[in-house]
Amino acid sequence: MKNDSYWENRAAWDMYHRMEDAEQTADLLAKVYRNSSMLLTHKAKDIFEKYMTKHGLSETQAWNLLNTMQDQTSLEELLNALRNKDSDKTKQELLRELEAPAYRVRIERLQDLLRQVDTVMQEVYQQEQLFDTSFFQNLCEDTYYHSIYSIQKRMGYGFSFSNISQKQISQVLSMNWSGSHYSQRIWKNTHELSETLKQELLVSLLTGRTDRETSEVIMNRCGAGAMQARRLVRTESCFLSGELTARSYEECGIEKYRYLATLDLRTSKICRELDGKIFSMKDRKAGKNYPPMHPWCRSTTISVIDEDELRNMKRRAYNPKTGRTETVPANMTYDQWYKKYVKGNAQAEAEEKSVQNAASDKKQYERYREILGKDAPKRFADFQEMKYNDTEKWRFTKLDYQRRNELLQHPELKLPNAENAMAADAKFEKYLFGGSHPEGLAKGDAFSSRLGYDAENWNSLKKQIIARAPQYPALSKGVNGYGKHMYEQKIILYGLKGTPANVVVGWSADDKSVTMASAYIKEVK
Repeated sequence: MKNDSYWENRAAWDMYHRMEDAEQTADLLAKVYRNSSMLLTHKAKDIFEKYMTKHGLSETQAWNLLNTMQDQTSLEELLNALRNKDSDKTKQELLRELEAPAYRVRIERLQDLLRQVDTVMQEVYQQEQLFDTSFFQNLCEDTYYHSIYSIQKRMGYGFSFSNISQKQISQVLSMNWSGSHYSQRIWKNTHELSETLKQELLVSLLTGRTDRETSEVIMNRCGAGAMQARRLVRTESCFLSGELTARSYEECGIEKYRYLATLDLRTSKICRELDGKIFSMKDRKAGKNYPPMHPWCRSTTISVIDEDELRNMKRRAYNPKTGRTETVPANMTYDQWYKKYVKGNAQAEAEEKSVQNAASDKKQYERYREILGKDAPKRFADFQEMKYNDTEKWRFTKLDYQRRNELLQHPELKLPNAENAMAADAKFEKYLFGGSHPEGLAKGDAFSSRLGYDAENWNSLKKQIIARAPQYPALSKGVNGYGKHMYEQKIILYGLKGTPANVVVGWSADDKSVTMASAYIKEVK
């Protein structure tokens, strides 16, 4: 009989390939949602193109108004709500505009679109159910026979076994293991998406969203629906794979199984704790001691074998330090693997944080990229690498984001005439990087050592300072002896090699212009 580590690896690889097949089905479903999104977006464009009502409500006001209605997707009920005698002036003005003859055709188109949303989502439901059912049927049959084949090969001899019928597969597919049948969950997801899309269209009407803004909302909502579909097909695939594997165990007379979690940093806490534990087949229950334990679960099982043999077996494990997969004793548990490869290893612990926080980090990255533009890391992976492994650069990047965001929140802090900011060449040629002024030369040396600017390329530093003048808040420092208004900015420059530095820039301003008065690097704690 082959070393059981081989079969353990086979079980892991089998589950991996089944999940890959599930991903392909999910990709087909994502295309269905994307096509539906494009169709609804096209139809909505005719209604909301270049539309921005001057009486539009805020998003909060619009949703609050919908929440007062029994049917939150009814255009007629919405108009009746606006006709309410207690409506404020803004709502009354909006109602007059919506009821104006010039707007009647647009209202009729919107009414028709609201009806079409249900039709489109019904088609999405039918296609999703068709794709999923076809894939699940093939998955069940393949898993059952493949599992029995592996057990026979593992034992070293063949034996007779019962075939699995289409009726038995249908019985498995009809199981409500998570509280509801997968077709019911598909219907629930598509129905909720339909209701949400109709509500968003009414919010667009009330708030004055443009066609572009409305299209973005539709695409985002359909994208979330596609993600729900992906989650369903992967989780259901894990359950069906496990169920048919269990039936192969029962067919072969196997009484116990060993839980196998994936040995990487994405493994959930509950699967980590179950890894390596042995359970009786009569006590198995999905979600309690048998996969799937949760949505997106990747765990699998293997039949129990003699412990003496187990100690001599090997299984694959990820080494965060090297980034490679290596073999370890097959009876190594997740806790043992974690203590050996992760705990106390700063690099591995940082990688674990980046994996666990991927979703929130992604949202944070998008916010930073929106504010910082080209100064943000080009890729999400680079953002996480900086956040968890480059303390200094992350500190400066956070500071840069906070300062620029402060200006967006408080536009009154903008430097006067910032778009026309100027800087005299002499400030760089005769003060920072030339001349005989010791204080100026000391400041220039700091720019050279920290950021790489010198007498040969000082013009690049000048351009950087001027370019950043409109991006950061400015603090008034009063009026100098010459009647000029003085301001101070704290900006972040990244230097010629990307090294960040906190730079304090002084400005002298009058009614028509603003000119750089000073610039120097100041360390921040």
